[in-house]
Amino acid sequence: MMRSLTLVLLLAAGSLDTVTAQTRPLALTDYYRVETVNGTAISPDGRTVAYVRTFIVESENRRHSEIWAVPADGSGTPRRLTNPAFSSSAPRWSPDGKLLAFTSRRRVITAGGPQEESVWFLRMDEGGGEAFQIPGVEGTPVFSLDNKWIAFTKAVKPTPGNGGPTLTEAERLIEERFKGRKYDWMNARFDGRGYLPDPRDPGATPPEELFIVSREGGEPRQLTTLGVNVRAAAWRPDSGALAFVADTHQRDEYSYDRADIFTVTLTGTLTRVTDDGFDHGAPVWTGTGDAIVAIREQSLNQVLAAKQAHGSPTDLYRFAPSGGPPVNLTAEWDLIPGAPQASPDGRHVYFTAGTAGTTQLFRVPVAGGRVEQATNGERRRSDLSISWSAGRIAFASSAVTQPWEAFTAGLDGSGERQLTRVNAALLGEVMLRPAERVRFASKDGTQVDGWVMMPSAATGTRVPLVLAIHGGPHSAYGTDFNFQFQWMAANGLAVLYTNPRGSTEYGEKFLWATWGGWGGVDYEDVMAGVDHVVARYPVAPKRLGVTGYSYGGFLTNWVITQTQRFQAAVVGAGISNWVSDYGTADIPRTKETEFFGTPWEPKGAETLLKWSPVMRAGSVTTPTLFVHGESDLRVPIEEGEQMYTALKKRKVPAAFIRYPDSYHTGWTPWNTVHRYHHEMKWWKQYLGATTADTSQR
Repeated sequence: MMRSLTLVLLLAAGSLDTVTAQTRPLALTDYYRVETVNGTAISPDGRTVAYVRTFIVESENRRHSEIWAVPADGSGTPRRLTNPAFSSSAPRWSPDGKLLAFTSRRRVITAGGPQEESVWFLRMDEGGGEAFQIPGVEGTPVFSLDNKWIAFTKAVKPTPGNGGPTLTEAERLIEERFKGRKYDWMNARFDGRGYLPDPRDPGATPPEELFIVSREGGEPRQLTTLGVNVRAAAWRPDSGALAFVADTHQRDEYSYDRADIFTVTLTGTLTRVTDDGFDHGAPVWTGTGDAIVAIREQSLNQVLAAKQAHGSPTDLYRFAPSGGPPVNLTAEWDLIPGAPQASPDGRHVYFTAGTAGTTQLFRVPVAGGRVEQATNGERRRSDLSISWSAGRIAFASSAVTQPWEAFTAGLDGSGERQLTRVNAALLGEVMLRPAERVRFASKDGTQVDGWVMMPSAATGTRVPLVLAIHGGPHSAYGTDFNFQFQWMAANGLAVLYTNPRGSTEYGEKFLWATWGGWGGVDYEDVMAGVDHVVARYPVAPKRLGVTGYSYGGFLTNWVITQTQRFQAAVVGAGISNWVSDYGTADIPRTKETEFFGTPWEPKGAETLLKWSPVMRAGSVTTPTLFVHGESDLRVPIEEGEQMYTALKKRKVPAAFIRYPDSYHTGWTPWNTVHRYHHEMKWWKQYLGATTADTSQR
């Protein structure tokens, strides 16, 4: 059904507020009604926040995005800026606030015929109006601070040569009749993109070089000729040069990412700032323009060469543009920083980071010193932008009972205002469940975080419990809205979701604790969480389920080989055989690092086989449902097939649902709803999800 584009406003005051007049449980079809706000961008004067509003067009099985704007003080009604006939995203302001750039694939008629263009602008000093293009801008625009220039990157095809060998008529016919693929390069496919052209050949994969053009438009001028992709360009405050990163080893298919920092002037004078084997990203000039701050970590090449038993720290470093040793600004701070933003006075850089299931804003002095946390609260934040003149930030935020909405606050987190309430109508109808944070000791005493979401059951009843395991493993659950968990709770299931070792947001020792094999301490952590909840909450200890997707699918496979405590399992895109996965997945590096080698190396073979669930499938008794995308290249579907076959051979109840048009991520709304529906049928069949248990089982 087509969705109405009318924005429903909730007139109640406060932030992250939910409606008290809740009338019914969440329904599966409510999935189509949940909207998302992200891409928040505050205008330079701090008066307006642009954002991306995304909703599902159910009848067309797709998500649609539009750019809206709202007064930053919350005093006015949001208004749509972009044409609803096209999806639009990625708003960004010019420094003077007169232009708003965005991306949108739109068909236009040119002198050379029809073509699709993706970069568009709105005149915000004239109220928006019709979207237009600036001649010469052919990539995502990066505005100079003096409002004179626009930088962008675009693919540059090499000058045509003499071409390939001339084919005979018979050879031409043979090639025309061939409908398959031929390749002789290693990185031949990637999840979500399918089969790739030759990454070694600039003709097949033209490099993204850096260009500038006058803000009024004109003939763009090429500033770089590196032959590899230029990324993350950032203007120096005086608009006389740009910093960027580029991996000069990009065309070496045996080299993992190791991008370096460069600068280039408007006349094309190139300076290489780093060449140390590390991987760099997100450079930004300090406010005074005499230094660059960027993210820096060891490249995987260095980790492999050193045969490390852990990954690399990720830190913010200060670099002198003319070279010299970098200075680590976050050496004593044990989390993972996001992209930095520099204050105009040159004193601080600000950045976001995940910490214990929340996302907060931090800052650190450019000269060095203690990292300070600027915001607080049990919530996730994303897409944070800053108006330095107004001293305000804009961001998207979500909490357990609140889908993503737009907010503003002071740089210290004070004076917060909620600007959008696109989910107000839905929240006014349904009963959402809160989640309680739990902290428990694992087998060796390590403290682990988790959350428990209980269904609205009568006091004294015992309900089924499902252990949910996140993907990654280097990611984390947190305090944001999760439709799947809310749907499970609405059907009588208690949900335990935890951040076992291997998760981010708890420091490096915690993060790298699973190095050398997944399924050891992380298994102990999630099982300790089950023990903790069973002992303290009204859940039925003999009505337990376990589920997860990606890494969570792997660990679910592993759990059912280690214990028979669970009466049901759902495995989403889970690895069962690390040896076969090495040769079929699109990223072999995880096995080479975290499992100590390749299958043909003794240490690697031993580790890969040791932690492969299919090698231990003889002990499984848990009825298991497998869900997997047939186009998945991150965890190829043969991984699910191996475990499914092993269980069926042993006559363990098992079922397999295949989604032919789905990669590892980016599932369509219809497939997602189908998956949730059949997972719930599985829980009901084996856990009796909607029947409260009043016994002590």
